[in-house]
Amino acid sequence: MATPTRDELPEIVRTVCDTHAALVDDALPGLLDGLYLHGSIGFDGEFHAGSDIDFVATVTRRPTDVDIEALRHVHAELGKRWPSPAYDGFYVLESDLAGRPADVPEGPGVLHEWFDVGHHGDVKEITWRELRDHGVTLRGRPLRDIEIHSDDAALHAATRDNLDTYWRAQLEAMEHHPREASLPQAAEWGALGAPRLHHLLVTGRPTSKSGGGRWVLEAFPHRREIAEEALRVRERPDEPSTYAADPDRRRRDLIALMSEVIADGVTRGSMPSAAASDR
Repeated sequence: MATPTRDELPEIVRTVCDTHAALVDDALPGLLDGLYLHGSIGFDGEFHAGSDIDFVATVTRRPTDVDIEALRHVHAELGKRWPSPAYDGFYVLESDLAGRPADVPEGPGVLHEWFDVGHHGDVKEITWRELRDHGVTLRGRPLRDIEIHSDDAALHAATRDNLDTYWRAQLEAMEHHPREASLPQAAEWGALGAPRLHHLLVTGRPTSKSGGGRWVLEAFPHRREIAEEALRVRERPDEPSTYAADPDRRRRDLIALMSEVIADGVTRGSMPSAAASDR
């Protein structure tokens, strides 16, 4: 699936990002070097109601304490102007992208409307790979001209670990909280999120959240109904649900899919290289 250009992004995405850049420029002239997007938005047509905007900002210097306070105010103001869609991301030097995410020092970032200084949750191998393969350049040097770290073995290990820890914990929580796990939003979260990682392990290529649902239709066709339900919630929420009369069946189907995806994913051997996956 093609990566959209800046002009092909939804207007709300361009507006929020332009506002962010303008606020930083006003508060800290000369700091912002580049602004890039990653995640599902890097796949043409994959931004839907409720989607997040995930950014990576490159800066000309490590932010000082004064810079950090100014950035805190920038994101507070941005949140007031645009409380949605969610706008999550972090600030690094361009040179940081050439090295391992694990080596990036603590820095400022925002996640779920919370601005903080630390190791941002998206400073990880998959973000670097998404930037390299499907990142959108809004400002600064085109991503294709920037050296971006790539390590298939590290990405494979991190992805397997994510399935075996975070997603297994999500599965256990669903089993202990049946009411919440029966909701449509749970189906969207679990039946798209976990398969998205499975797709990466099998193909070597990142995909969008909706791509994770379409992967279920291909790799786990016997779980079609719950995958179609997750895609409906994400893409066509006004359409009727086949689970409307029995939400507990939706929970059972979701748990069955996630159990199968996790069990298969954590046993996967080495991930295909990016070059091999494109052939």
